[in-house]
Amino acid sequence: MSLNAPAPPDPARWSDSAFLDRLRADGDAAADATLRELLEEGGEAEVDAVSQIFRLMSANHQPLPADAPAPFVAFVNGTCEPPSWMDPARIERGEAVYLRHAFTISLVLLAKSLPEGYSAPTLTHILQISGNLEHHPYSRLMGVLQMIVNVCNHGFQGGCRAIVTAQKLRLLHAGVRHVADKVVPGYRERFGFPVNHEDMLATIMGFSWLVIEGLQRLKVDLTDEEAEDLYYLWRVFAQQMGIHPAGAPDDPTYVPESLAAAKTFYKLYGERHFTGPEENPEGVILTRHNLTMMQELIPRPLRWLGLGALPAIYMEALMTPEARARVGVPPVRHHHLMKAIFLWLPRVFQSLEDKVSPHAAEHFGAVVFQRMIDRNRGGEVTFLIPDSVSEMLELA
Repeated sequence: MSLNAPAPPDPARWSDSAFLDRLRADGDAAADATLRELLEEGGEAEVDAVSQIFRLMSANHQPLPADAPAPFVAFVNGTCEPPSWMDPARIERGEAVYLRHAFTISLVLLAKSLPEGYSAPTLTHILQISGNLEHHPYSRLMGVLQMIVNVCNHGFQGGCRAIVTAQKLRLLHAGVRHVADKVVPGYRERFGFPVNHEDMLATIMGFSWLVIEGLQRLKVDLTDEEAEDLYYLWRVFAQQMGIHPAGAPDDPTYVPESLAAAKTFYKLYGERHFTGPEENPEGVILTRHNLTMMQELIPRPLRWLGLGALPAIYMEALMTPEARARVGVPPVRHHHLMKAIFLWLPRVFQSLEDKVSPHAAEHFGAVVFQRMIDRNRGGEVTFLIPDSVSEMLELA
């Protein structure tokens, strides 16, 4: 396996709207063809069969049943390898960075990445197709946490849970594309190809670039090398998600090659797609539900003591005033002492973690994350399993 990716083209492409227009016209031909063939061969019953198999799959070395649908087998076998240029040592370093900062990363994800993503109507319309985000935000949180665990907690080692997660999501996205025009009339005319490469990249940025920017805003100790390694982990996952030229799974040119390139891409993406609350009321609704969910995660006695303001405090610290205004988050007018204390806590937690064995800190973060998911959702989160495709097909 080569550890060196092919030399990327001119990084200026990430500030070129014409290049992003090209990404916007591309989806996932392999996943779309698989879903189409499944529907042609056996209809929704065939999709249900795939869903049953995926419920049991957690690793890419598990043998597929002998009666698995042929299009599904071809898709799984054709997408089961990471890119040839993946550097396992960098992946391990990126995982170590994540595990060291797991709890703070989750905070940044909830208080910054998700609400900033809700600034784009092209994303909020797609996210609301199932109603899962609006009506079941806690389920969404658990699904997101499960995905992060699958990708960042040794996801490209052993059974390669990251690869199976990518396969599941790719088929789920194919289902979204299949019903998008009927569920959201005029979507293509207004926003372009549903779940396209540009929007998928922006979503990946929420787990990578925006998280790293949030850690820096909280003054968490993170070297430039650690930040790049954490980004590299998600860069490889983006490639695994099919964000590459059609038929070229090793071609890295559709994913920003560095944090600097990621920052340039996301800035232009925002200029192209972010709107105010008047043009994007769905984003305001989703952000409100996200904030309420965060507040409800705080035990009621602590909320009575005023700590229910904490989620809004972290949003204010992590998002610019412009970003908050786009999704209707007002500034926190009071609680000055609470702000000072709780914006200082992430650095305190890191200092405590640094005093114990790095392996102990990693193990603690991974176990607590998975136990929280197990306790609240009974194990593997079904949000990531494409039985949701069957439900979406009913919408069409």
